[in-house]
Amino acid sequence: MVAYNFQPEFAGPIEAGLKRSTIRPNGKRRHARAGEELQLYTGLRTRSSRLLLRVPCERSVPIEIHAKGVWADGVFKTNPAYYTTLAQIEGFANFGNLQAWFDRRYGLPVCDMTQIVWDPAQALSGPETADPGAS
Repeated sequence: MVAYNFQPEFAGPIEAGLKRSTIRPNGKRRHARAGEELQLYTGLRTRSSRLLLRVPCERSVPIEIHAKGVWADGVFKTNPAYYTTLAQIEGFANFGNLQAWFDRRYGLPVCDMTQIVWDPAQALSGPETADPGAS
């Protein structure tokens, strides 16, 4: 099991199944690998901590975000549809918004990152799998 914490702005899109990926810096701890359980939270380590979703990791790939594009899994992506899809599954309206968010947070270029992808339809628990009789 690998836990990831999300800013409150991403909680709704995760619960709605719109945000299906996260891009995180590489560091001391390794990221989830395909098949491992992800636990997605907001407010982790606070009194307002809330589990958003438990779901298997579909895949994780190295990724870099540059002013002129994206390197993912060792390949510079040139297909405009890739950029649209990447922005959407990351919870952004478009690729420009995604780039701006990462530029504010980390400064472009954003290198040595991993993209962790999940399929909300495979959820182990979360809003869409919760027991309506539970309180």
